[in-house]
Amino acid sequence: MRYVLAFLALVFAVECHAQQEPLRLIQSIAMPEVGGRLEHLAVDLKGSRLFLSARVNKTIEVFDLASGKRLHTVRGVGTPHGQYYVPGTNELLVSVGDEGTVMFLRGDTFEVVKNVKISVGADSIVYDPGAKFLYIVNGGKDIDNNEYSLVSVIDTTKREDLADIRVEGAELEAMAVERSGTRLFVNMKTLKQVGIIDRNKRQVVATWPLPEAGVNTPMTFDEAHHRLFVGAREPAEVVVFNTDTGKVVAKIPCVGDADDMSYDSAHKRIYVTGEEGFISVIAQADADHYEAIAKIKTRPGARNSLFVPELNRFFVGVPNDGKQQAEVLVFQVQP
Repeated sequence: MRYVLAFLALVFAVECHAQQEPLRLIQSIAMPEVGGRLEHLAVDLKGSRLFLSARVNKTIEVFDLASGKRLHTVRGVGTPHGQYYVPGTNELLVSVGDEGTVMFLRGDTFEVVKNVKISVGADSIVYDPGAKFLYIVNGGKDIDNNEYSLVSVIDTTKREDLADIRVEGAELEAMAVERSGTRLFVNMKTLKQVGIIDRNKRQVVATWPLPEAGVNTPMTFDEAHHRLFVGAREPAEVVVFNTDTGKVVAKIPCVGDADDMSYDSAHKRIYVTGEEGFISVIAQADADHYEAIAKIKTRPGARNSLFVPELNRFFVGVPNDGKQQAEVLVFQVQP
């Protein structure tokens, strides 16, 4: 009976999709001077601001979400990758790949409060709000082609590097924090595995292979249902892990060269963006059953995105392609 109900739920989701797209484009914010590849986004909910890393321009672009206009361009930040805004301290934390630092910027003036030195190749970040620690991947292939990488633990209150956790593999990608426990999940991209780090022990305690898949880059977490979603590029699919057992329970085709992925717990959906140039929308019937319900066109190269559940909006960074200027696409999530 449970499987019948799951199937009927998927049929209902597909029928609803035929009537209405799950994401509706409501705004486009132009960035005429921004060229080249873009990186990750972050949000300041109280200040109604969106931040985007412009990797080639070496800037942070700041947008006012109320007016839909660009407020400011923060220059001189090296090669920015991941970002996280800390509301309690009104600071923007930025991983800077070429310099191997975590920049602490004031949220009002964007002056540098402190640079915390780690290894070069600083990239994906994730924040643990309970401990107020920032976890950031770095090292690996960017240091004399090392066959191992690091996950650095940054105390955002003291603004210092507490520890560097060794993780095998020349390149790491996205992470997810388990709030009800002590685990940190990390994509071990070159080894085609998910690493499980004990945040108390600060060491890798297990690894989960991706069967018949690899180049695992984005990641998001449905902690309520104990499901970890991993975006693979070879082949292009979302791999679903049961975090109680470490076993794969589902695989769903998605956009090619995926780089960002979000889970919408209210609407039971997964949103994936990739280099191929569209948004994959995947419906979750239950913890083990999923169906791709929409392919929403963006533009080739539009690989980075951010879902903000408090606003019920999904933001996509679209780079300049030589014909059309760079922009941020703003989508309203539909029921």
